[in-house]
Amino acid sequence: MADRVLLDNRKTPCAVGLIKAARLMAELDPGTILEIWRRDRFAPWEIPIWAEADGHAVEALGWDGRWPARHMVFEVTKGSGP
Repeated sequence: MADRVLLDNRKTPCAVGLIKAARLMAELDPGTILEIWRRDRFAPWEIPIWAEADGHAVEALGWDGRWPARHMVFEVTKGSGP
């Protein structure tokens, strides 16, 4: 079973959250799952575009929590590239 790391970006502005995700992903081993929690409305487009561009795979996208604290949950598996 692959390792899993959580990045809680619920209170982080969208661009900063993506930078934090990229920096953390760079430190992980290939096959590790990065679970990202986001609340911003652009995340459903930003996360998959970033993941594909960097050679990672978005394995799951869902929702968790209740309003007003509801957030998106992304599971991104690190690819074998840089």
